[in-house]
Amino acid sequence: MTFADRDCLLRACAGALFGALPLLYTMEMWWYGRTISDALLLTLIVATVAIVLLSLLFGGFRLGRSSHLAMDVLITFGIGIVISAITLLVVGQIQPGRLPFSAAVRMVGIEAIPCAIGAALAVTQFRPRKRGEEQTDRRIDALPEDFEKILATIVGGVFFGFNIAPTEEPWKMMIEAEPYHFPLIVLFSLVASYMVVFLADFAERPSGYDEGALGRPLSETFVSYLLSLGVAYGFLNAFGHITSATPVYYQAAATVMLGYVTTIGGSAGRVLVAE
Repeated sequence: MTFADRDCLLRACAGALFGALPLLYTMEMWWYGRTISDALLLTLIVATVAIVLLSLLFGGFRLGRSSHLAMDVLITFGIGIVISAITLLVVGQIQPGRLPFSAAVRMVGIEAIPCAIGAALAVTQFRPRKRGEEQTDRRIDALPEDFEKILATIVGGVFFGFNIAPTEEPWKMMIEAEPYHFPLIVLFSLVASYMVVFLADFAERPSGYDEGALGRPLSETFVSYLLSLGVAYGFLNAFGHITSATPVYYQAAATVMLGYVTTIGGSAGRVLVAE
């Protein structure tokens, strides 16, 4: 596999998260996944494969490999399945022994549909763009790099978080999850953030991007994650999910659960800053 192929795969994973994260956190989708008939699920998957195929025909997945289109469709949909399964596992919606295997498969299948579409759009429409190719007024470029990253993390986290925070899903997921899920969520949030910003190659790094206290990828990832947790905690308080009387463990657990969403949003914001 070439580095270009790797970048396509990573952008597809990021696109799956960007496009499907609200639905991965939606109670109705979990219920629908448990109860949908096999025939209807198969029909939806076939329709999604057609959409992915058209997207790849239009934009392409791997340059110079049109003969591998069928394999690229399978890869894209496979990424949707993997992202769907990992997310449902780490947030505790799929737990061995607590959910029939057939129901778990249907849940992964229904959630893989928006993930696959997001992956297809990411690799066909959101290719790397060199800085300066477009004539745009970017006032944020006048700010120090560290402040740009902080502002982008907060704005992106708020934008994504607003889709989830008012609902009951994060609190319900926190209650149903086992204690070991929360370290996994923290780890997956950090890995996803690093992958989206530094490995998926959405945009060329501007000059000076590696300057300041957040100039190193690990320090930027860690500080941005803490900021994203702060955004999540603010949402939980604002919508009354937690108060000062809520036990500290539940406050922390709920913050980590919603923090996964705000972290992905913050990562998206930092990608836009890096363009």
